Amino acid sequence: MAALVKEIQAADWKSEVLDAAEPVVVDFYSSECPPCEALAPRLEAAAAALAGRARFVKVFRQANRELAVELGVLGSPTLLFYRGGAEVAPRHTGGQIGSGALVKAVEALLA
Repeated sequence: MAALVKEIQAADWKSEVLDAAEPVVVDFYSSECPPCEALAPRLEAAAAALAGRARFVKVFRQANRELAVELGVLGSPTLLFYRGGAEVAPRHTGGQIGSGALVKAVEALLA
């Protein structure tokens, strides 16, 4: 099965997130990060359930450090929620990102 969460680089930020027609969930992740690994299948499931209604992207924080610093992303995983080029919901970070919190945040994004 093809990945429904697209990996992007800092150079793609404007086109993939800020200029996106649909709401975007952004996952800043790191390597060797158990909470990041645990979150990945939940994001894939949400992306499958919301295909065509929301876009899901992930950004490797260590390789895109300048973007992470610019956005104030200090840890992994960190989820950001964008609509119309602006961050529109509270961020979710670290081990607090459960399935219920993810679903509620995405539902609010789509409202």
